[in-house]
Amino acid sequence: MKLISQKINQQYYFSVGYDPISKSYMLVQVVTYMGYYDRYFKISKDEYKWFEYDMEKLIALNQECYVQNTRHPKFFFSQYPSENTPKQNEVLKFYMQAEYRRNKKRVLQDRLLNFLREIDKADVTVSRFESACLNQCRIRTENILHKLEDGTLPPSGGREMGTTKHIVWYNSLASIQNLYDAAAAVDMFYSNECKEW
Repeated sequence: MKLISQKINQQYYFSVGYDPISKSYMLVQVVTYMGYYDRYFKISKDEYKWFEYDMEKLIALNQECYVQNTRHPKFFFSQYPSENTPKQNEVLKFYMQAEYRRNKKRVLQDRLLNFLREIDKADVTVSRFESACLNQCRIRTENILHKLEDGTLPPSGGREMGTTKHIVWYNSLASIQNLYDAAAAVDMFYSNECKEW
């Protein structure tokens, strides 16, 4: 779960923050037996503010949630499926899918940024004509990044983005291995992993 304005208490293994999906404030406990996993508890905005103004109350609430765990009235769901009801496991599945979608976009963003870095590196070694081609690739890639960030980039449906084809038009650009690999990494990830968001 990605929380906004997350505040972490390392001593007691919990954090608080705002979850934009459920539109709720959360207390998140890190459970350290049987591996690490999180339990989520819905809290009020006032309880969230205790982190700054009344830590003792928040620590007491955290302890109360820990002792009662899944039986606590504020319990939302756990990352450990056997602690959840079937309905809570549906919520867990929904959050996992949301995180997967967010991660796909993050990986695509990283690959696009890497491609831009390789364009910049190649630009200092090529002719003026090839530099103009690289500049077109840069502009196109920056536009794609903008669409990815504002949510208007469509899923691939199995199609490539077309970053590689602009490089292979020129043998001298295609022979720059890091540039070609970065372009191919964008195309392959988008076509194979981003068929839907």
